[in-house]
Amino acid sequence: MKDRRISDKGVTIKEQILAKVRNATIEKPEAMFKDIDLQTETWNPIKEEDGTAITFVQKFKSMGGIFVYLETEAEFGECMRQLAPQNGWEPLWCVEPTMQEMLKKHGVQYNEHPDKSERQKLTTITNCQYLIAQTGSIILSDGDTLSRKSYTEPDVLLVVARTEQIIGSLKEALKGVKEREFSNQTSQFVIITGPTKTYDIEQNMVSSVHGPRQIAVFLIDD
Repeated sequence: MKDRRISDKGVTIKEQILAKVRNATIEKPEAMFKDIDLQTETWNPIKEEDGTAITFVQKFKSMGGIFVYLETEAEFGECMRQLAPQNGWEPLWCVEPTMQEMLKKHGVQYNEHPDKSERQKLTTITNCQYLIAQTGSIILSDGDTLSRKSYTEPDVLLVVARTEQIIGSLKEALKGVKEREFSNQTSQFVIITGPTKTYDIEQNMVSSVHGPRQIAVFLIDD
């Protein structure tokens, strides 16, 4: 049965409700939070004596990341030839052509497909766009990874970067991404801040439920 109750004004309850809805769409509410400052930087400034590089390393390692500094690309190749078998990272999964060329150049074995046995770790190695000092984050694009699976499925994510890719803030990084990549029709970017973590139903911290269990950055100071 339809609600036909009559109010004191001789209007049904339904009509009153509809009138309020109409008025709400016509009347402009007073702007909330109109005095918020959207321009001032909210992050703590980077200490001048530390600089962006040291700040990134500190932030990245504080969230469980592994950081390796290398002076040259040749040193990177030697390091990977030693660390890959020692840490069970073989075979490396690499899909990006320029990274594949660098691995070939230095005699580092890789696969183009995620092949592994049940007891092996699935390890991806990739380039990146930026390293963000303020948050210890890594920005990847689909130009670096070619596939979302290459950073969501592996147990270990290895990221190779150069010193000039370290940038102070996320704001600066996004500006740089827009200037450098939109012209190349890059469709997707992802920001990774440490190995994945979440809370279970009892609010206990659980690490690496999805995504990489380990993230390592190899910084080449060319």
